[in-house]
Amino acid sequence: MLFSQLILVLLGAYNAIVVASPLERRAAPTVTLDTATVTGVASDSVNEWLGIPFALPPTGNLRFQLPQPIPSYNTSFSATAYGPPCPQQAATFSLPSGLPTETVDYLTSTISNITGSEDCLTVNVVAPANATPGSDLPVVIWIYGGGFETGSASTYNGSVIVNKAIDLNVPAIYVSINYRLTGVAARN
Repeated sequence: MLFSQLILVLLGAYNAIVVASPLERRAAPTVTLDTATVTGVASDSVNEWLGIPFALPPTGNLRFQLPQPIPSYNTSFSATAYGPPCPQQAATFSLPSGLPTETVDYLTSTISNITGSEDCLTVNVVAPANATPGSDLPVVIWIYGGGFETGSASTYNGSVIVNKAIDLNVPAIYVSINYRLTGVAARN
C-alpha cells in the first residue's frame, strides 16, 4: 500500500514538472513560391512542406494529357499534409503461408486499401530546420516503386532520412513526388 502511494506521489510530481515545463516550439516554416506563402510543419530538427501541387489537377479535359505546369503560385496555402495518392489498381498478391495474422492484416489493409484522387500530382520537401537558401545542401530525390501500379510518396517518411543525414553531419534535403499510375501513366 505504501509503495502504491509512493508511486502515485512520484507520478503526480512528474506530471506537474512536465506540465510546468515550457515546450520549445518553433514557428511553422514558410517559403515563398512566386507570390504565394507556403506554410509547412516544424518537427524535431526538420521542416516539412507536404502535398505541394507541381502541376495543374489532371482532371476533366487534362485527364489523359501530359501534366500541365501551374502558371503561377499566387494564393498562399498550407502544406502540412501529404497529398492524396494517385488512383491505382487494386493490389492482387499472394502472401507466403505461415505469416502471423497481424502481419497479414497489416499488409492487406495498407496495400489494398489505398484511396486515391486524380488531383494527386504533389511534391514533398523535407529540409534541416537550419537550412537557408545559401546552405548549398545536396538533394535526395525519392521516387517510390510499385511498377506504375501502386504506391504513394506518403508511404516513406523523409524526415527519417534527413534526421539521419543530420546525425551523420551530412545534412541533405529530401524531395518525394506522387505520379500517375496504371493506364493513365501509360498514356503519358
